[in-house]
Amino acid sequence: MKIYPSFYYYFILLLLFINKGIGQDNHSARWYTSDNNELPQSSISSIVKDKYNFIWMTTQNGLVRYDGNNFQVFNSSTVNLIGNRFGKILGNIEKDSLYSNTEKENELVLINQRKIQKTTKRKLPYYLTRNKKRFYFHDGLPSILSINPNDRYCIRLTNGNFYFVSTEGIDFCDAKMRSIYKIAFKNNSVFNFFTINDTLYYLNEKGEYFCFSQNKKSFGKLDSSLFKDKYKLHWNIPSNQVFLNIKNKLYLIKAQDYSLSATLIIDFKDFDKSNITTVFYDDTNQKLYLGSDTNGLCIITFPSFKTVKKNSLKMDVFYASSPFNDSSIITSDGLIMNDKKIIDSIAFEKITYNERITMTKDNYQNLWIVRRMKLMCYLKETGYKKHVEYNFNQFIRTLFKDQNNVIWINLDQHEDHMKKRYYKAKLYYITKYNEKPKLATNLNTNISYIAQYDTKTFYLGSEKGLYKYNIITKKLTFIKNTEKINIRGIFIDSGKKIWITTYDKGFFLYSDNTIYSFPKDKNGYLNSSHCILEDKKGFFWIPTNKGLFQVSRKMLLMCCTDKKSKNTIYYHHYNKENGFLTNEFNGGCQPVGNYLKNGNIALPSMNGMVFFNPNKIKPLIPNKELFIDNVITDQKTIHPKDTIMLENNFQRIQFFIDYAYYGNSNNLNIEARLTGTTIGSWEKIGDDRSISFTTLPPGNYTLTVRSLSGFDSVYRYKTMTLIVPPLFYQTLWFQILCFLLFIACIIFLWYMRLYYLKMKNRQLKELVIQKTQKLAKTIDKLKKAKDNLKQEVGQQERLVKSISHDIKSPLKFLSYTVRHLFDSKEIQQDEKLKQKVESLHISSSQLYEYVDNLVRYSTIFIEGKKLEDNPYSLHDLIQEKILIFEKIAASEKTVIINNTYAEKHIKTNNKVLSIIIHNLIDNAVKNTKNGTIELRSKTTEKQLFLTVKDTGKGMNQDVVEYYLNFSKNPTLKNYHQGLHMIIELLTIINGDIKITSEINVGTTIEIITDYI
Repeated sequence: MKIYPSFYYYFILLLLFINKGIGQDNHSARWYTSDNNELPQSSISSIVKDKYNFIWMTTQNGLVRYDGNNFQVFNSSTVNLIGNRFGKILGNIEKDSLYSNTEKENELVLINQRKIQKTTKRKLPYYLTRNKKRFYFHDGLPSILSINPNDRYCIRLTNGNFYFVSTEGIDFCDAKMRSIYKIAFKNNSVFNFFTINDTLYYLNEKGEYFCFSQNKKSFGKLDSSLFKDKYKLHWNIPSNQVFLNIKNKLYLIKAQDYSLSATLIIDFKDFDKSNITTVFYDDTNQKLYLGSDTNGLCIITFPSFKTVKKNSLKMDVFYASSPFNDSSIITSDGLIMNDKKIIDSIAFEKITYNERITMTKDNYQNLWIVRRMKLMCYLKETGYKKHVEYNFNQFIRTLFKDQNNVIWINLDQHEDHMKKRYYKAKLYYITKYNEKPKLATNLNTNISYIAQYDTKTFYLGSEKGLYKYNIITKKLTFIKNTEKINIRGIFIDSGKKIWITTYDKGFFLYSDNTIYSFPKDKNGYLNSSHCILEDKKGFFWIPTNKGLFQVSRKMLLMCCTDKKSKNTIYYHHYNKENGFLTNEFNGGCQPVGNYLKNGNIALPSMNGMVFFNPNKIKPLIPNKELFIDNVITDQKTIHPKDTIMLENNFQRIQFFIDYAYYGNSNNLNIEARLTGTTIGSWEKIGDDRSISFTTLPPGNYTLTVRSLSGFDSVYRYKTMTLIVPPLFYQTLWFQILCFLLFIACIIFLWYMRLYYLKMKNRQLKELVIQKTQKLAKTIDKLKKAKDNLKQEVGQQERLVKSISHDIKSPLKFLSYTVRHLFDSKEIQQDEKLKQKVESLHISSSQLYEYVDNLVRYSTIFIEGKKLEDNPYSLHDLIQEKILIFEKIAASEKTVIINNTYAEKHIKTNNKVLSIIIHNLIDNAVKNTKNGTIELRSKTTEKQLFLTVKDTGKGMNQDVVEYYLNFSKNPTLKNYHQGLHMIIELLTIINGDIKITSEINVGTTIEIITDYI
């Protein structure tokens, strides 16, 4: 470690003297004119705020009402007026009785209940005659009635009394014009008279004022230094405000105990040249309204936030800073500033990378900053001209000074591609600036923020969640349910609650091992929260990329415990309208903001450092009453009270919500809900402040509009009843009548149905008798047919027996005889004769089998039996059939192979299966030469698969298709294959057949049937 001099110090100091930085003006002004269609005309004669917080203005093209968001015009184009050229607004605000005259058409217009009313009375006279002298009704200063300072004026007070003033004296009268007292008072201009709180004052050119009350005159004097130049008075009678204008400086004159004082409101450089004719100062909403005779309306706002930056011509981006003293901060690049300007600087080493995200100051006032992989401590004892360096082999991410003045350093994890080495994130600490850093622990992720909970506990925020670190045991514990949270800041509040701000998920509370989330703000700006600072009034201040938010800590904690307030939190939003140069604050650094001992908070932004005192901020809370003054139904405008009677067939109704609010419109949280037969959901009201419905069914409905009214997160409600009358067929009595008629119809139909059924029953009885007679005749015919069929079956049975006895027996005897002859020695010795006898034996045996199959075939259809009662061996049955054709096959040099299971027993109809197997083997032997015929079988749970495969001459595809479709299309064709009988027999046992064949290759036939 070495102590280095700061070579840039004198250079930076020289630059500082050249440019000390800039601050903001203490106000912002915006003009509204007819050029941009915001006003109907650009001549403003009067500005008054009514009882309901709406601003009213008179122009030469109508009256204008302003609610902080929109200008609503009342003139001959929109209401029933003849003239549009209005003069001053006069009357009583508290009594909700303001009025104004049109200048030529003699129309008197009342401003009452937030609307205008054209009265039947003619225009009020603009003067009174007293003692044969004309006295103008005073309309304020400057007056539009006269410019002669010697004219006479009468001033009407709120209690009905009058002051008659002239250049000669004052006459005070009651409402009935009876004189109470007179005072002789020589003066040179009646335009120096005005009243405050119904007390008459006169202000001369030297700043001396006279007070006239209770039959006496008192004297006083304002600050004489103000009156070196000529002044001009602006008197707003309904608002009870008097202003003093001296060389573009505007003062508000206040009265207390009959003494006057002048308070500077603004030094507005454009005041004198703007032809200002009327002034109104809204102290509640911190706005000044200037009405010009030529330039329209100017609204001046007095922001409580101040932004300090180096260069007014370009963006000044700031990140981390630390308190330098009780009223100023120092940034990571060495600038020292307060809430007014940059006051000094320290020549830190030049920034070459993103090295402004962290810094700190120890208890010895030494400043710790980061430059890439270097930690630098600028020493207070050297006037910050020398510093100590600590070099690391990783980038430094975060610095933090704990309660014991120990400096903690977090090093980022990174991969060195040159050395092919990966560096884990690490946490070091330095107990004193001249000691070496010590390794505390290795980390698996980068640490973005460090906060100390108590003397032994840190909370570490990372890109992948929250960690708890024990300083003594060096144990690092991951906080559950935070793994998906990218933490930007951690704040330990006055009650030791742990708050977390994140990059894209808003902010959270970690308490009692539980992570609590909170409702989103109106536009979702709080999703990217940079940090939290707590003021002494119990409010949190949260900077984001879209402005600054103020929220009640008490309500946030209540949201975690009270189910009723789970979805309702009032967030007060501040943006550029409040004095920022940009809405984008900066975060991702440590520290993000600073709470100075003088009460100021300093926050970095993308264009300057923002200063404000939370104790002096007066948030404009939307806590006024809601109104629904205008309703449009089917393009007709109505002005309802509490109940609206609609037409039954209306198509569309639109409600316009009137709400005077002069702050940031993002702070308005207005919702509406229509309840009737069902309870609707709350719908957000947009910037047009309207909601519409279409074609409601008959019934009574309640429209409820509510607005979140402040930090206590309580709603203000406005309700209105809607009645949609039913038509005659929608009324209850009509529905009851229809129900009774329906019941009567049901009963009538029931009787008609009963009568119909009786008639139908008679017809059915007659039809049954007729059908029964026909059926009896049919039964007789069937009996005769049955007897005939029985006789035919008997004849067939006798025929079969005859064949069996007369043909089978001789054939069997012939077969045995030939067999005996074949076995004789004489035949065995003569080879030719042996062959002939053997052929004769085979032919006789086949003939016998043919006749036997024929007999069986004829009896099968009579029996109609699918399964046998007793099982038998399939292998033995096939073997019997093979013995019949074995020698014939051998004569054709063909081998018949029985590959069926010898132990498998089946119940399939023996006669049917025997004939099928006989014919299959017969066909195979006839079509196979010098080949093989194989029989094999397999079984499933209930089915038998019997396959006969030969290597004979095969069949073409047309023949195969014919046999496969024979059962569906039994057209008899003689292909000499003998498969017709097999297909017919398969229907008896519910079997199926599959045939595959190829010419000169062979044929495979598979029989599928049930075997149990």
